[in-house]
Amino acid sequence: MKWAGYLTILLLLLISIANAIAGCSQEKRYQVLSFLFEGVEKPGETSQLKPVVRHPRRPPPPVVSATPTPSIQVAVVRQEQGQEWFAQLLPRLPKDKSGKPDWVRALDENLISPKPGIDRKAKNQRPFNLDVDLVPKNQPAMKVLFSHKSHTEWLGCANCHPAQFKMKKGGDDIKMAQLYAGNSCGLCHGKVAFAVTTGCARCHLMMGKSK
Repeated sequence: MKWAGYLTILLLLLISIANAIAGCSQEKRYQVLSFLFEGVEKPGETSQLKPVVRHPRRPPPPVVSATPTPSIQVAVVRQEQGQEWFAQLLPRLPKDKSGKPDWVRALDENLISPKPGIDRKAKNQRPFNLDVDLVPKNQPAMKVLFSHKSHTEWLGCANCHPAQFKMKKGGDDIKMAQLYAGNSCGLCHGKVAFAVTTGCARCHLMMGKSK
């Protein structure tokens, strides 16, 4: 009840001030109102309202592109031949069992003509027809037949030797974990060449033989 009394007194005071101001000159009215409130216009002045710019409380999250980064060789093809050319070629390429492009068959059918490397100065080399048996220790059934011919039809030797693989049979201890991590053979397989997870029998030939 005490506060109600204070509010009543304040309301009556404001009404009295308003009535007093109503009969005052513009100069007197300005003196009284500017004492009570901020931004009161001076007599004869007209202020222009400024638009209020409201900034976000926090910056919006960055926009993430839904388009995955293309692999190295695909990026080179798209850059030099154009995305339209690549989009027209992709449906014509033969597919493997997983539905992905079978690049080896595409090469055999002269649908593509890869460059020897991403370096523009890389020189073409003749395919090197050499098969190498890679047999994991104590796992003869997991033997891999590595075809230099199919690989050198794609790339020149310097892309793999000696930075990635030593030029000696058994010189590198290749583990599947390295492939899954995108290293060793996984530098290409799963990006440009067939995927590691779906192309097992294409390297481990014993896995593709029926019992």
